[in-house]
Amino acid sequence: MSMSPFRRLPAAVISSIIGLMWSISTAQVLLAGSVSFLPMSPATGTSVTIEYTAEARDEEMTSGGNLHAVAYLFTADAESPEAVDVTLSKKSGRWSGSLQLPASTVYGIVKVGNGRMYDTNKDLYWEFLVTKDGTRHVEGAHMKAAMARSGQLPAQCRMKDDVEEALELLNKESRLYPKNIVAQLNYIMIAKAVGELDELEATGKYRELTSSVMQIKSPIEAIVIAQAYAGQGKTEDANRVMEDAAARFPRSVAAEQYELEQVGKAESLADFIQRVLKHFESFPATSARQNITDAVTRATTQQGALRELIYFLDKHPMASAKTYHQAVNFIGANDTLRPQAFRLIDDGLKAADDPARRPRNIGVSEWNEEQRISRSLLLFVKGAIERAQNRADDAIASLEKSMQIAGDDTEKGCREMLIDLYRNGNKPKKALEVAKSAIVSGSSTPGILQAYREILRSQGEDSSEIADQESALRSKGRSAMARRVQQEFLNLPGIDGTFTRLDGTPVKISDWKGKVVIIDYWATWCGPCRQSFPSLQKLYERYKDDPNVLIAVVNVWERSDDRVKTVKDFMSKNTSLTFPMFMDKDDSVVRKFGVTGIPTKFYLGKDGRIQFKEVGLHPEEQFLEEATTRIEALLAQ
Repeated sequence: MSMSPFRRLPAAVISSIIGLMWSISTAQVLLAGSVSFLPMSPATGTSVTIEYTAEARDEEMTSGGNLHAVAYLFTADAESPEAVDVTLSKKSGRWSGSLQLPASTVYGIVKVGNGRMYDTNKDLYWEFLVTKDGTRHVEGAHMKAAMARSGQLPAQCRMKDDVEEALELLNKESRLYPKNIVAQLNYIMIAKAVGELDELEATGKYRELTSSVMQIKSPIEAIVIAQAYAGQGKTEDANRVMEDAAARFPRSVAAEQYELEQVGKAESLADFIQRVLKHFESFPATSARQNITDAVTRATTQQGALRELIYFLDKHPMASAKTYHQAVNFIGANDTLRPQAFRLIDDGLKAADDPARRPRNIGVSEWNEEQRISRSLLLFVKGAIERAQNRADDAIASLEKSMQIAGDDTEKGCREMLIDLYRNGNKPKKALEVAKSAIVSGSSTPGILQAYREILRSQGEDSSEIADQESALRSKGRSAMARRVQQEFLNLPGIDGTFTRLDGTPVKISDWKGKVVIIDYWATWCGPCRQSFPSLQKLYERYKDDPNVLIAVVNVWERSDDRVKTVKDFMSKNTSLTFPMFMDKDDSVVRKFGVTGIPTKFYLGKDGRIQFKEVGLHPEEQFLEEATTRIEALLAQ
């Protein structure tokens, strides 16, 4: 029997259940106001008043007058929180609102925003631990607070890592509740991961705890005990625990993890799709729905199995508008499938209007904002297909509607396409209007700038006048781009690994903490990689004397027996390139980053977290402007 191409699916999907999702959350802002809770230590099932005081620098977020808090409420036996929007009213300079805690809540974290952008207290959020009587914390409160600090939350509420604090909180949980096996096992796992316990010590502690458990009490306990057995190398015991938990706790997170293992045993794409659809029937409220759906989208598009993707979407009643957009990008490019693409675009627009598709860990306002962008993107794809069919009027109507919905968030490609259609239709004034709005919003491209200049020249403007007008518009655009870049932080956990310099000296990524780091993965055989290097060299020249910025160009996937010699030969023939060169000799680090194509760049903040990802080759002017804005935003953290 051949090895299934989906053998790795369960690990990826299971990690998504605990929130390790590579997705962009709604805009966050770095500058923090302050939040207070009344009472500070709320009791189970009581009401909590949330008060927010904004800083003057948060004016852009508060100026609309509509502010709300998103409270992420955790129970002891759920991996993912439930997001609840709390409307805030302004009085005496403060914004306040009331939240009724469900009786099962043990811990909560809060951010404040307007739907488009959020104050996350510089990614520390604001938190409260629930008590029994205002003094003693309920079981699971400290444990959930610890998990929040160890990167195990969904993207929408992912806290900055603080492993030392996480370990201390788990210690507190264990002191308060000595029988909380989940807290004790999580302590061992985290301590082992950060090197506070070596392999032998961790295995001994795992053995001691697992041998003391007479009967598993909850799905979460089953999961960590299975992980503890796996940590001892006892795979059969781990499988037995999960199988038993699936039978004892049907429809629980443990049962879902066990069933995901069965999904991962699919031997063909068709079988994989059927197993996923069956999984959605069994677990309709799964918090991993989007990640599992993304796995199907990737598998079908990578294999060119677009009809199978269409079948999957037709059978998946809860697919999100985001998924439809991802799918029609591929399906619409196929001439014979364009009728299906139009139908799926309509289905995607309907999905955006369906509140039942909102995952429980995303707040209502945040979800609505995501749907607004998805509607705009779906209409952009519709316009692009119509343009390819030479239906200019229909394309213009779709693109105009896309731009109307998204406003300043309109895709650059949508603006550029609309400008081109206007110019071809002899509507230069409309084209100029779109070009100006793109420049002012910081969304211009070389094509848009060229169209802007050509239109003005055709109207009799001379070069100096055009340059002055463009400079004024681009000055406004840079401010808009800087604000948008700060709102687009991915805030993903850092990934460690070891590169080597060309002289063989090893360097760990974690050694670069304290600096803003740009990692650029490339190979000598990659044409777009080589084409990007002159632009990258200019960026390096701009920051080479700044000790707080490091540009690391990392060679991967090289197709030669002597990779170092291949790279050295390339550099000797390209003496104008002086940026630092590194090797990922066995391609183990690039694999951790999940890279599927090169060139791919990652921008790391000073704390090592991944804040931006950039794929492919971009025009030099655009690349330098965007890269500089990103670097400056990260330096300001």
